[in-house]
Amino acid sequence: MRRSLLALSLVFLLSSSLSALHAQIHITINILPAEPFVERPPQPTTNHVWIEGEWVPQGNTYVRQPGFWTVPEKDHIWVKGEWVKNPDGSAYWQPGYWKPIPHMGVALWIPEPSYLRPPRPSNQHLWVHGEWIWVNNHYMYQTGYWTVPEPNKVFINGHWAQWPNGEWYWVMGYWKRIPDNVFVASMPPEPSFNRPPQPSSEHIWVDGEWAWRNNGYAWQQGYWIVRDPHKMWVRGYWHQRQDGQFYWINGYWEWI
Repeated sequence: MRRSLLALSLVFLLSSSLSALHAQIHITINILPAEPFVERPPQPTTNHVWIEGEWVPQGNTYVRQPGFWTVPEKDHIWVKGEWVKNPDGSAYWQPGYWKPIPHMGVALWIPEPSYLRPPRPSNQHLWVHGEWIWVNNHYMYQTGYWTVPEPNKVFINGHWAQWPNGEWYWVMGYWKRIPDNVFVASMPPEPSFNRPPQPSSEHIWVDGEWAWRNNGYAWQQGYWIVRDPHKMWVRGYWHQRQDGQFYWINGYWEWI
């Protein structure tokens, strides 16, 4: 009887180990699939956070699942998936996951401290926006900086979001790989445009932007908008990759 129980125990342990081993098996590929260009839809509410698209194994390759906005469970953050390189140069996708964190939240979002952004050193430098870091039960601000990124990577700015109970927390920024075809050999000239009259003293001007449409950049005209006392528009700019090609970095609203 004891021998039978021992044998059954060994079989159970062996099957559990094999299951765990199988769960860690990844499909490896030698050439990473092209990153699709996806225009993120507007944030539905301040409770929502963006989940980047994931690569899912299918047969001997990977297929892309689109990103989406979602309301996370309180005190949980999304850890973005990433490509992991093997020593032989092949790679596999490490899926993203929800990570429980110690509670961090404040009654009201904190405006970005006022400081002078240093001059851009070159067209190859990209601005990494400042971040709020949770230290000793409160947020501390880390200033932004210019850096030369890896080719085909841009920085996605962090932002304030709300837990369902109304508290605010900071969603960290991250680096994102972008497709090669959104880079162009030269910057297109900005179209001439007569700015319409200011509707009222409460309106501010939002500069035009370049948007990737149908495999090319299309100009979107600027416009007047009623001023939000808590936000300031930061204009987009052209970023130059090391090989000389250009990519438009979108403008954004900064909390002040």
